[in-house]
Order: sequence, then structure tokens, then C-alpha cells
Amino acid sequence: MPNLLKYVLLACLVVAMPAMARAADKIGVVSSDEVVQNSDAGKRAMQELQNKAESKQKELTRQSEDLKKMDEDFRKKSVTLSAEAKQKAQAEIEAKFKKMMDDQNNFNQQMNQEQARVLEPLFKVFQQVVGDYAKKNGYSMIIEKRAVHFSAAGTDLTADITKDFDAAAKRGK
Repeated sequence: MPNLLKYVLLACLVVAMPAMARAADKIGVVSSDEVVQNSDAGKRAMQELQNKAESKQKELTRQSEDLKKMDEDFRKKSVTLSAEAKQKAQAEIEAKFKKMMDDQNNFNQQMNQEQARVLEPLFKVFQQVVGDYAKKNGYSMIIEKRAVHFSAAGTDLTADITKDFDAAAKRGK
């Protein structure tokens, strides 16, 4: 009977070991968006993007205002215009509207490309920093915060990783 007890206890231990091992894993969460937005390197990158967008955005706003003015003028004068003049004015408004929409689409594409160009190196540094932080602090997993419905107090590593990210970005890692 004592041997049977040993085997039962050993079997229970073998069954419980994976659950105990999982309980020992350290898991943290981090918001990559917050790290980039709150870090010095991220703020510089966002300012660079904003500066590049401002002048083009002003041009697009001017085009929109011109188009609205043309449309208002057309509506006021349309009563006195001949059918041919109305068609011509409408065609001109439609052409300007199409050009404005094309310019807006081109601007959006350019800004998406520029954003990828500016932010991609930062996200590479971010991934390296998260991996280094996990190894250094014994984490088996660090998950993106927005993918988690609940995390216990003390599992949000965003502030610590932001500090490490800033240091790594300054070193040019």
C-alpha cells in the first residue's frame, strides 16, 4: 500500500506540474501606441509627420473653399444663365471637385507612405526593447494592451518600456 500511495502522489504531481509551471509565468501588457506617443522619439516623429502634412492640408482646404465659393456663385447666377452656360459651369465645378478628390486621395496615400517610413524604424526599436525587457525581467509573454480585456494591477509595463524605448532610440538601436 505505501508504494501505491507514492505512485498516486507522483501521478498527481506530474498532472499538476504543467499548471504550476503556467502559474509561474510572468505576463505583462504594453500599449505600443502610448509608448510611441509618449516617448521623445515618437513625439519627434509625429511632429515631423504633422509638419509635412500641414502645408498640403492648407492647399486642400483652400481648394475646398474655392469649390464652395464657385458652387454658391453658380447657385446665385444659375437663374440668369443659359442652359449651355449652366452646363459649362457645372462641368467646371465637377472637374474641380474631381481634381480636389484626386489630390486628397494622393495626399492620403503619400501620408500613409510617409507614416510608414517614419514609424517603421521606431516599431523595430520597440520590438527589440520589449524583447530585451522581457528577458531581463523574466517575462514569458508581453501582450499588446488593446488585445487584452483585463489585466491585473502591476502587469501594465507601458511606462517602464517607454523609458527603455527612449534610451534605445537615443542610442540609435
